[in-house]
Amino acid sequence: MSKFVPFLVALLVFVVLVTIFYLSAKSHFESYVQELGVFFAESVKGYANYVSLSYFQWSKMYELLSEDRLQEASILFEELKSHFAEVEEVQVLNESGDFDYFKIDSKNGKLHMYFKVYNDDFSDFVSGKLVLAVVDAQKLLDKFGMSRIRISSTGKEFVYGLRCKLNKPVLDTFSIFSSVVLAMGTFLVLQMVRLRIGLSRERKFRKLHEALTQISEYYLKGQNGERIYQLILEKAIEVVPNAQAGSVLLKKQDKYVYVAAVGYDLAELSKIEYSESVQKKWLEKPIKKKSDMVGFNREDEKTLEILKKHGRIEEIMCSLVVPAQIGDEIVLSFNLENFEREDAFDEESLQIAKLFANYVGMVFLKIKQDEQIMQQQRMMEYLYNHDVLTDLLNRRAFEEYGEKLLALAKRERKKVALLFLDLLKFKPINDECGHEMGDLALKVLGSRLEKVFRESDVVSRFGGDEFVALLYDCDGNNLAQLLNRVFQIVEEPVRLDDKTFQVGVNIGVAIYPDDAQELDQLIRLADMAMYYAKKKGLKYAIASEIETGL
Repeated sequence: MSKFVPFLVALLVFVVLVTIFYLSAKSHFESYVQELGVFFAESVKGYANYVSLSYFQWSKMYELLSEDRLQEASILFEELKSHFAEVEEVQVLNESGDFDYFKIDSKNGKLHMYFKVYNDDFSDFVSGKLVLAVVDAQKLLDKFGMSRIRISSTGKEFVYGLRCKLNKPVLDTFSIFSSVVLAMGTFLVLQMVRLRIGLSRERKFRKLHEALTQISEYYLKGQNGERIYQLILEKAIEVVPNAQAGSVLLKKQDKYVYVAAVGYDLAELSKIEYSESVQKKWLEKPIKKKSDMVGFNREDEKTLEILKKHGRIEEIMCSLVVPAQIGDEIVLSFNLENFEREDAFDEESLQIAKLFANYVGMVFLKIKQDEQIMQQQRMMEYLYNHDVLTDLLNRRAFEEYGEKLLALAKRERKKVALLFLDLLKFKPINDECGHEMGDLALKVLGSRLEKVFRESDVVSRFGGDEFVALLYDCDGNNLAQLLNRVFQIVEEPVRLDDKTFQVGVNIGVAIYPDDAQELDQLIRLADMAMYYAKKKGLKYAIASEIETGL
């Protein structure tokens, strides 16, 4: 075999792996942007709805624009910009719109939000005029915690006509590192095969190549990390001359614990924890004879007893230990033992063991990356289904769960009550103390509402100071009791810093299947009942009673 063949093959392996990682990362990015776009679009709608509720569903703004008192309106626009830092510009347009409350699009990387201006009871809006708010889309991304992407004029299509790019290269350090390690592993294997062919030891190194190939295939399939530690250890014992048993110690937090073992009782060894100082001392000398281990691990009697009974420490004649490092940190150690000879391992054994230790280190990196990805996915799923401010379900998740709950009620022939809640005396908190204080008050009230409902109920923040709940299998007595608890807990004073606020709530109720059998109809009827209660000075109203004139 030519001396250039290992290098060329390793280079080819590196190029192929980098290409695979790049295509995989690119595909993942496209999927990620698509999922993130759905969440961002919903969040932007909630943001626009909040702005609309705060400033453009307000009789004062309605009067100013109806009477062309634009100079006075501009003062309120400046107030809006101070409360919503992402808004860069607000202007009045002499245009009409074919939408209900607001419309969103983009231009030059900025979000353009067009609002109709209504009076307080939504009975009329300013005809022939719209308000345009130009919003910094990048600041909204940052506000919603989407730090992995940025708005760009040349990036991938996002939402509302925006484009975005990743804040870091598609091909990350781990992918390049993995490719380098695998390419180096291939190079070392081929180099060793080439060197040993001339010394009539081809069989041994073919076995090494087969073992590393099996490990690489197992690794690239993304198999379970705990199992691959064991597989690498088993293959190392098969290949390293004179190895009869072994173990792998992994760093977890600030301790080292056993995660794989051959020839020992792993269940018992896993009860042992080594400190960093003890492990560092153990790693000082890679090849140890029986005499080198005398006195080691003698401080802890419990550990020593386990090692004697289940780790066969008194039988070991020779031990080979190789660390795997990530930067300056020793993340694990790879141990091989022989029970027959003190000279069982030599420099050649050490080099082969190092190769296996590198594979174990690479597995450690992959497991860490998988854990980070899973954590990010769980966080993304949570944000996709929950309101950012109150941690309650958002409108999209409520509608999804609500449909399932109604389907269950249909099968079990149960009644479901839908409550539409609108807070009273909440706007003055925003006007007098600022939106930051208003947000804190909403968090408190959202937490209270979540506790007052049953585990079988579904509660959501619809936007602004409106909440919606579905109560499963709720009869008249249960409903009356629950409404009283809601009024009591909402009207309890909210204390924030040195301020105390008193709010109330109007509630509209619609019952499945008496009032309607579809979720959107129940929401609409409950909304109407809530406005009826607000108009009549009632705490609550039931849709069926309005329809019958009661």
